[in-house]
Amino acid sequence: MSDLHIRPATEQDDAIIKQMVSREHLDPTSVKWQHFLVAERDGKIVGIGQVKEYPDCLELGSLVVLSEYRRQGIAGELIRALEARAGRPLYLTCRDRMQDYYAGFGYRQIPIWKAPPAILWKLLFTRLFLLFGVRIVLMVKDYA
Repeated sequence: MSDLHIRPATEQDDAIIKQMVSREHLDPTSVKWQHFLVAERDGKIVGIGQVKEYPDCLELGSLVVLSEYRRQGIAGELIRALEARAGRPLYLTCRDRMQDYYAGFGYRQIPIWKAPPAILWKLLFTRLFLLFGVRIVLMVKDYA
């Protein structure tokens, strides 16, 4: 298997980015190819991720790795590359089952009331997921 190559997304990647986000039922708002990095292996996009830019904060999001490429460190490489381009603090929202994974990268859970306004609005919507037994947590990676 060849090496992994991470690069900024191009306009030609827009359709596959949107398809990957949709397939994983992730938040489709603020999906702009200009904010994405893509991970390629053998010329195929196998992973994506972005840093969403809000007026009051930055959010790591839309992290997807194709199922057949998972557990190979691709998500971790994307996270490190995205963090290298982003400022701090860097927020993320995730399902509670992913909390330990992101903690391994230095993220910590914070209470919802400490969210910047842009993230707070998003979190208010996710409260509906509780009706289906899905718990969403807010995490942050502070200044290094």
